[in-house]
Amino acid sequence: MSPQDAEQDAEHDDAGGDWTVLIVEDGDEYLDNLRLTVPGPRYLQAHDGQRALSLLQQEVVSLVYLDMRFDRIERAQLLGDHTATMAKHNGNGERAWRFLANNQGLYILHALAEAGHAQLPTILAYDFSREQRRFDHLSARHDRLTWVPDAITPDEIRDRMRRLCGR
Repeated sequence: MSPQDAEQDAEHDDAGGDWTVLIVEDGDEYLDNLRLTVPGPRYLQAHDGQRALSLLQQEVVSLVYLDMRFDRIERAQLLGDHTATMAKHNGNGERAWRFLANNQGLYILHALAEAGHAQLPTILAYDFSREQRRFDHLSARHDRLTWVPDAITPDEIRDRMRRLCGR
């Protein structure tokens, strides 16, 4: 396991019990912030969709905390069909890459469902407040999906994580 994708553990608190959160992001911001503000769960991290799928084969995960944008990873690590996406963007390869990176969380969410993890509680780090129809469409296929905006308090995140995990 590379240092980038190394397992990240946080201390368990008395209220948290033994539960594991898989954070899928292209940086370390969510991991760093959650470890500081939401003590209790054990945290694992993956920097791309393939690594997330690999960890889900090896570990029992209670919740996925999923970033939407993956603009800091190599293009080869992005899930999705670049050629098909390029066709939808008038043959513009750069625009297709941006689309895949900006919506990578949705591609990862789809891959998790295809791999049998559709019922795994998932928090998508994206503000759907102005895109309710888009979120309704997603949640119709992923009934244990919720989202968090950038402007959210640690208490709200902690409550949302615990509620999704039945804690």
